[in-house]
Amino acid sequence: MSATDVLRQIAHDVGDPRTWAGLVEHVVALLVIALTAWAAVVVLTQAIRRAGRRPGRPVTLAPLAESAVRYAIGFAALVLMLEAVHVNVTAILASAGLLSLAFGFGAQYVIRDVLAGLFLLSEGVVQIGDLVRLDADTGTVERITLRTMQIRKFNGELLTVPNGAVTRIGNLSRGFGRAIVQVTIPYRADAGRALEVLRGVGREWAAAHPDDARGEPSVDGAVDLKESGVTIQLSVLVAAGRQWSAEAAMRQRILEGLAEQGIQIDARVSVTI
Repeated sequence: MSATDVLRQIAHDVGDPRTWAGLVEHVVALLVIALTAWAAVVVLTQAIRRAGRRPGRPVTLAPLAESAVRYAIGFAALVLMLEAVHVNVTAILASAGLLSLAFGFGAQYVIRDVLAGLFLLSEGVVQIGDLVRLDADTGTVERITLRTMQIRKFNGELLTVPNGAVTRIGNLSRGFGRAIVQVTIPYRADAGRALEVLRGVGREWAAAHPDDARGEPSVDGAVDLKESGVTIQLSVLVAAGRQWSAEAAMRQRILEGLAEQGIQIDARVSVTI
């Protein structure tokens, strides 16, 4: 067919009312499918969020369910749109093997992240609200999706980590924590009196915080010898996540108690955690 014949055919099709009717039909069908999919996503995600906010229900799976709903509805809508414009979806799906080879190197990371996220949630390793440590970063888990985990650090920074990149995770919100206070005192100081100060402070804090304390405080004695003095240590088992506030309170009280006993800490000696 010559170029002239092609132009004549195009002109004929453009002037044919049936061509315009078919085009309008396809546009309407695509709009209906898109709007229906959008409405389904909105309704289902709102229902999932309401269910997640109910008292006593876990909210960790809500973002995961939202992601799954979006992916499933999006895929179904795409298939219906292709069928609406008379595209052979079966042939496209049959050639998915070739497409997977073309995009395999990129898709492998997505699959890795999704599988890692499923294992993290199914095994109960972490939940929304947990205080966790990832390498050098510590923060509170705010959101978990199929592919990523979002952690809010103490300074406000929102850290987004692919699930597949999480190789080691420390959960500081499970079981118990240990509040540890170390004080370095000069060698000339009376270590016995200093240890009694630590013991008294530990018992005083445990008595004042019965809901946080987990057992009797332990005075671990001299744990290190430094150039500036001897380091003594107090440790207390506490409720998970309460160790930092406990350490701060006991550290302040220890400094006051040492001062009351006449045990001075000079500029070369520091209080450490």
